Amino acid sequence: MHVQFMNYISNGPAFNSGIAALSGYLKRHGVSVSLMNVTEQSVEDLERRCREVARPDVVAFSVHTPHWDLISRHISVVKKASDALIICGGYHPTLCPQEVIDHRDVDVLCRGEGEKPLLELLNCLENKKVTHRIEGLWVKKRSLFGSKIHRNPVSPLLALDELPYWDRDLFLESGLSARDFSLTHVAGFPLASGRGCPYSCSFCNNASFLKMYKDEALSENKYIRKRSVDGVIEECRFLMDRYGASRFEFWDEMFASDRQWTAKFCEKYQKEIARPFITALRVERAEETTLKALHDAGCKCIFVGVEAGNEAYRKKYLNRKMSNETIKEAFDVSKRVGLERFAWVMLGLPEETPAMVQETIDFLHEIQPDIIGWSVYHPLPGTELYRYCRDKGYLSSEDFYPYHGAPEYSVPALNQPSISRAEITEFCNRFRDLEKSGFRVNQ
Repeated sequence: MHVQFMNYISNGPAFNSGIAALSGYLKRHGVSVSLMNVTEQSVEDLERRCREVARPDVVAFSVHTPHWDLISRHISVVKKASDALIICGGYHPTLCPQEVIDHRDVDVLCRGEGEKPLLELLNCLENKKVTHRIEGLWVKKRSLFGSKIHRNPVSPLLALDELPYWDRDLFLESGLSARDFSLTHVAGFPLASGRGCPYSCSFCNNASFLKMYKDEALSENKYIRKRSVDGVIEECRFLMDRYGASRFEFWDEMFASDRQWTAKFCEKYQKEIARPFITALRVERAEETTLKALHDAGCKCIFVGVEAGNEAYRKKYLNRKMSNETIKEAFDVSKRVGLERFAWVMLGLPEETPAMVQETIDFLHEIQPDIIGWSVYHPLPGTELYRYCRDKGYLSSEDFYPYHGAPEYSVPALNQPSISRAEITEFCNRFRDLEKSGFRVNQ
């Protein structure tokens, strides 16, 4: 069996950790894998490329919501050119499965983590066994009388230490370079020490994942998993030896979710690796002992989601219960121990007012991050805040998930009475002007 992954590249990193994880797992089990990198190209060009390569048995699309409109058009092109089985996985098929499976040329979708379901699907196809009972998959069975959708619950999760490393070679062999892997200004090699986040922010996909696994398969505590410290250290050493990696980016949803694990990791990393790295951190886990241990181990920058400067709004609408004082203390302590601070905020949130956006700007001046990342809020289907916007009638009828990056993502996504689209656009200019105040700004 041969699987061709479709990797959609916009303004973010060209490296897709989900594809890399699946590829590594399939290769371990003897499956042939290839990668096609796709940008916003013409349909004719995509069809030509598909006809030029060896026809795969399965074409797998990793779908994020902003890419779905484009991918949904490309799926039919790929189907026509290759006649392969089409499977979609990722955040959008997981949270909007009916929309995806309703596409006439989608044969299968995967909800949640896909290593085990995808391998089982390939084994069934190769051995001509039934595929509609595989956990984790929705399978479309076609007949002369129409199509029937078999909806299976999510697959039980695997222990992370049993999984192979992300397959970086797949991306390098496709024509990308290690420079295309980085998500941040640190330009490090990406890896992860765990999966899952224990928090339930109303705007984030992770809250929906927590609920899905709790309802359909496992308790939420098992969904949140960490690799062993030794396993992570060994992967760092592997990346240094194989690719010459000198810096690392930990792409965990929540790196320091376990204090004891973090302390043990920092001690071992400082002794055996001692290379610069960055990671994301919640302010609730930003105790001085943790921050100092991270710094001493080699951490150069922490990414912190501030989201909004109005504390009451943040608690009520975003389900982020930290106080402004807690955030300020975390930024103060981080600076004192020598860490660079990256603050991420949003504007154009539901029920936000111009005065609240100004509060966010004022709060940034108060906490004085080294780098500011900002975006206009775009609701993700399946999240609590999306449902709120939908029920209030705030969702714009326009395509507010533009495929390209930075400038277009300042397009307001909501039509709401508390703040106009023109006011949001003006505030976007204000955020860009923060660079003149001495901040480094990243959109």
